[in-house]
Amino acid sequence: MKTKFRLLFVGAAVFVIYVSYKILEPELYRLKNARGLGVDAGYNQYGNGLDKDYHRGEFPIEVLPPNGRQESVVMNAVNQDSAQQNISVTQVIKSLIDRYTPQYTYQLSDSPWKVAAKWVEARQILPVDDQELGAILNAMGQGKVTSADVGHKGTQLKLTLVLNNEQKVIFKPAWYTRDYLVTGTPYAGRDRHNAEIAAFHLGRILELRRTPLAVGRRLDIKNDIQSVATEGLLSTFFNKDGESCFYGRCLYCKGPDDGVCATNGYIEGTLVLWLPSQFRMKVHKHPWSRTYRDSLQAKWETDKDYCQKLVQVNPTFSSGPRLMDIIDTAVFDYLIGNADRHHYETFEAMADSMLIMLDNGKSFGNPGVDELTILAPLYQCCKIRSSLWQRLLALQDGILSKVLEGVLSHDPIAPVLTRQHLEALDRRLVTVLEQIQLCLDKFGISAVVTDSFDKGR
Repeated sequence: MKTKFRLLFVGAAVFVIYVSYKILEPELYRLKNARGLGVDAGYNQYGNGLDKDYHRGEFPIEVLPPNGRQESVVMNAVNQDSAQQNISVTQVIKSLIDRYTPQYTYQLSDSPWKVAAKWVEARQILPVDDQELGAILNAMGQGKVTSADVGHKGTQLKLTLVLNNEQKVIFKPAWYTRDYLVTGTPYAGRDRHNAEIAAFHLGRILELRRTPLAVGRRLDIKNDIQSVATEGLLSTFFNKDGESCFYGRCLYCKGPDDGVCATNGYIEGTLVLWLPSQFRMKVHKHPWSRTYRDSLQAKWETDKDYCQKLVQVNPTFSSGPRLMDIIDTAVFDYLIGNADRHHYETFEAMADSMLIMLDNGKSFGNPGVDELTILAPLYQCCKIRSSLWQRLLALQDGILSKVLEGVLSHDPIAPVLTRQHLEALDRRLVTVLEQIQLCLDKFGISAVVTDSFDKGR
């Protein structure tokens, strides 16, 4: 029995190495070709003491391929491991930062807005090969504001701006400093503008390309906003302590007490790109939505069999990508600390539409709180897409936070996140993997891990 257990454990460890290698294979290949060209120089700041050979076998996850072909997988993994044995965590981090950092100086031959509009499809907002992304974000950050109006619906203060008389964007103003701790309920506080930027790039790193483009920007409140504002927006402006302020129009925008003010004439915020008008969105109630009442729990909070009894029997979730999209989003939301996904949007008249990961402003509020209930779709349904699972495995050991930190360091309003929020990402990733392991222990890999719509993500 001991020998059999050891064989199973070794096979499982090597399998994890194999799947992790496959998800990072492009980066490792580029590093291998770049050896001798000084690619490591200057990048030790991302290592943080993790400059060791890059192996993924330490995580104690006992899994076997669903077809039982353990020997084949082990041999393949051993062969692949020989090609990566000298690759360090620092080098992997550096390569991933290079991969996901937008090229802000990239030159486009077409309108950035046309390029971004062409990207949008039923299952993605931007493509895998997004080398033009930097040019689009740069255009958002530098484009002339030619119109400013109150925001489009919603509970939170935001503005609708037009850039260069062509492109609509949402402007979410800053309410809090980076280190402000939002306390109270899991959904407390106002929107965090920097959260939209961090969520956008995290989605790219996780290969969940379903979050609208976002970039930070500081606007001259008089020249960039007031000078082109509609009468409706202008009517909400007021002065306070020598600065111009506004409170806009929204459910919680009641008057000057709910307004934001410039600092030395400038107001910081995040621009979120408006999706093409031909993609009409349909709003759905989230099956794991909260009651938002302290005295009343939702059905999913009291019934551990909620997924099997009330969700998976629903035709909307029993076939197609919807349930797995919800689980993907739950993992994403748990990592960023977003407990406010009460509704979700899909593209109208598209049966295989992705769940569009909009409105991530209620994220990164308190790095010391990990709200496990956000993961309810994962641990109640015990399902995970193989591509996301492999990606999560490959981002362990502090890789996730360091890659995101490196990518965010190039945003115009960097630093976007504090060290505490970055460390919380790594801690929460461990919890996600632990929850997946509990499901594997209970049901086995063939029942838990699925490739449903992996290639169409």
